[in-house]
Amino acid sequence: MNLRVETSKVEPDIVVVHFSGSLTIGHETDALEPHVRNLIGRGDKKIIFELSGVERIDSVGGVTLVRCYFAAREAGGDLRLACPSPHVQRLFKSIQVERVIPLYSTVAAACEEFTAG
Repeated sequence: MNLRVETSKVEPDIVVVHFSGSLTIGHETDALEPHVRNLIGRGDKKIIFELSGVERIDSVGGVTLVRCYFAAREAGGDLRLACPSPHVQRLFKSIQVERVIPLYSTVAAACEEFTAG
């Protein structure tokens, strides 16, 4: 299954990127880092990756998320992960993603952290 990505604003300064499908090695995954840089370039500096629709993820997908996080930080933005399924959480634990990127159980919790911080 291909990766589908949809973007929406939930606050005037917070963008949620909704993922569904497979976050695995491939062209769609390669396009994520430039997508983050594009969002930040247009002024959307607070980004939440909403992962509830991710059915498959591999280590390349996990590493891509880490690269997106650092791309956001380098460009003056910030990125949070929200709503990972148990399968995604297992991968994150195995490659220790949660030690690098803030991880939240809901989009609302990630938004609260942005507005509180």
